[in-house]
Amino acid sequence: MPPPPPSATAVLPPDLEASLRGRLSAGATVRGAVVSVAGVADVVAAVRLAGRHGVAVTGGGDGARGLVVDVDRLDGLSVSAGGWARVGAGVRWRRLAAAAARHGLAPVPGTSGDERVADAVTGGSVGLLARTYGPASDRVRAVELVTGDGVLRRATPDEEPELFWGVRGGGAALGVVTAVEVDLLAAGPRYAGELSWAGDDAARVLEEWRTWSAALPPQAGTSLVLVRRPAGEVAVSVRFGWTGDPGDGAAVLDGLRGGVRPARDDVGVRGPADLRGVAGPAAGVESSLLLDRLTASGAGHVLRAAAGRCAPRTVELRLLGGAVGWVPERSSAVCHRDARLAVRVVGGTGAEDRAATWACAEELSAALGPDTGGREPAHGHHRSPDVLARTPTPAVRDRLAALATATDPHRILEGACRGRPPVPVLGTGGRPACDG
Repeated sequence: MPPPPPSATAVLPPDLEASLRGRLSAGATVRGAVVSVAGVADVVAAVRLAGRHGVAVTGGGDGARGLVVDVDRLDGLSVSAGGWARVGAGVRWRRLAAAAARHGLAPVPGTSGDERVADAVTGGSVGLLARTYGPASDRVRAVELVTGDGVLRRATPDEEPELFWGVRGGGAALGVVTAVEVDLLAAGPRYAGELSWAGDDAARVLEEWRTWSAALPPQAGTSLVLVRRPAGEVAVSVRFGWTGDPGDGAAVLDGLRGGVRPARDDVGVRGPADLRGVAGPAAGVESSLLLDRLTASGAGHVLRAAAGRCAPRTVELRLLGGAVGWVPERSSAVCHRDARLAVRVVGGTGAEDRAATWACAEELSAALGPDTGGREPAHGHHRSPDVLARTPTPAVRDRLAALATATDPHRILEGACRGRPPVPVLGTGGRPACDG
C-alpha cells in the first residue's frame, strides 16, 4: 500500500475522532485525519459525520486538508463476458487490464497503469489510446458514489442522469466514488512503447515530433516528455501507441525514428495486459495549458522552459485530437475537447518548486499567446482531474455548482470551492469556508 498522504499528520479533535471510530466497521482504521475504509458503509459514515461537524472531505494528495477518505481497500473487481467490468474505487488500470485479458477483453486506460480507474473516470483522463477511443470517462456505464449529503447514489444514463453527466470529468466535487462500471473492448495486440534520446538531441527531436505528430491519424497516440536531470541536463522521450495493425504502426513511427535515431527503443507488439507506453510522467505539483497548435517558435519556448535554471522537473506535450474531439455518445463535464495539444508542467512539492512550476506555466501561456485559444492555464493540480477537466467553461462550472448545491448542502467536498479545497473547521460545527 502507498504511504499515507500528508494529511495523515493532521489530528482530529479527540471527541470527533472517537465519534468517527464508533461509526466505522471493525476493519476500518483512522490515522490522524485519514480514514482507511473497509467498505462502502464506512464511506457513508465518514461523510455524514463530516457534514454534521462542518469538516471538509478530501481525497488526499499534496496539500490535502480536512478528513481524508482513503478508498484503496475498496478493491473488488469483476469482469463480465458481456464486455464490461465492475471496478472498486481502489483498483488500478494495470490490475483491470490483467483481469480483462483473461476474458479476451481490454480496457481503454487512462494516463498511467498505476492510476486508479475511478480517478480516471472523475478526472476525464486522456490516455495514450484516447485519440482512437476517447477519454476514459467516455467508456463508463455507471458510477456509484457517496455525495456530500451522505447518500450512496448510483448514476447511470437513466438513473441520476445529471449526476452521471457531472461526475465524469467533474473531479472530486460531487462525491466519494466507491465503484465504477466501465466498457471493455475485444482484446487485440497493440504496437506501443517508448523511444528515448540523449539530451543533446532534444531540440531536433522536439521539432521532428512537432511536425510528425501533427499529421497522425486517430489510430495513433503520442506524447513527448522533457525531463530535467539533477545535474541540469534535459532528457527527451516519446511515448507511442497504435491501435491498428502493428505493421502499419511501425511504418508510421518510422517517420519519427528516421529523423533522429533513438538511443533506446522499446516500442513493440504488446498484449492487452501490457500497459508499457501508457505510463505518464512522474507525479508532483503541476500546472497545465491547452493549445490549438504548436509552432516552431512555440516549441522553442517549451524547450527553454524545460531547460531553464529554475525549471520544473518535467514538461510533457500530449497530442489530443482524434476521438478526444468527437462528440461522445453520452455527454460529460469534460471540457475543451477541441484542443489539439496539452502542455503539462510538473515540479516538486516544496513552496519554491510550486512557485517555479506555476511561473513556468504562466510564462509559457504568455509566450504562446494566440495558440492557447484564450484558455487560461490551470495550476496546482495532480493527475486527477486530467488536463481537459481542470478549467471548466463557465457553463459547465455553473452546472456542476448546481449539482453540488443539490447533493452537498454543507459544501464539505474537495472542489466545492472553485480552484482550491475547502478549509476544514474541525470539531466546531461550523461550515467550511473557501480559502481565498
